[in-house]
Amino acid sequence: MGKFLSLSEKRVICDAVGTPLFVIKEPLMQLDDKQYVYSVDAEGKPKDELFRVGSNMGNTAQYTQNLKSKTGRPVELHGKMSLVSMKGGIWLDKPEKGHAIAKVCSPVTYKDFLPDDFDRNEYIVEIPPGVDSALILAMVLAYEQMEQSYEYGYDS
Repeated sequence: MGKFLSLSEKRVICDAVGTPLFVIKEPLMQLDDKQYVYSVDAEGKPKDELFRVGSNMGNTAQYTQNLKSKTGRPVELHGKMSLVSMKGGIWLDKPEKGHAIAKVCSPVTYKDFLPDDFDRNEYIVEIPPGVDSALILAMVLAYEQMEQSYEYGYDS
């Protein structure tokens, strides 16, 4: 995870064996709060922009920009997430009207199934079969970074 106030702020996300999957960066000197998701080279350095994640003024609704399907067709994801209450969801197209593709929930929901040392400040993301889990992870982690920016009162 990136550090606050770093001029080289980036989060490299790797698979289970340590291979870089994508990078999330926040550009310096931006007027709005967006996180950019990039493909990576073998060393985990950003290559091409894949898409952006933005939010409304209160950070209660999230959306993607410039996201495309494998065939190049524009795709929009919309989220209504809150890490304060650790709940929400991500939809293909319009929130709560489009196709739900992920759910963010509190670990308290699964308290009978989780180890006792599970941190109550963490959250669980449910992703149904057939949905690109790296895409959902990128959107949730980008939102988490924006939420931390709001929480601490400055851009990261």
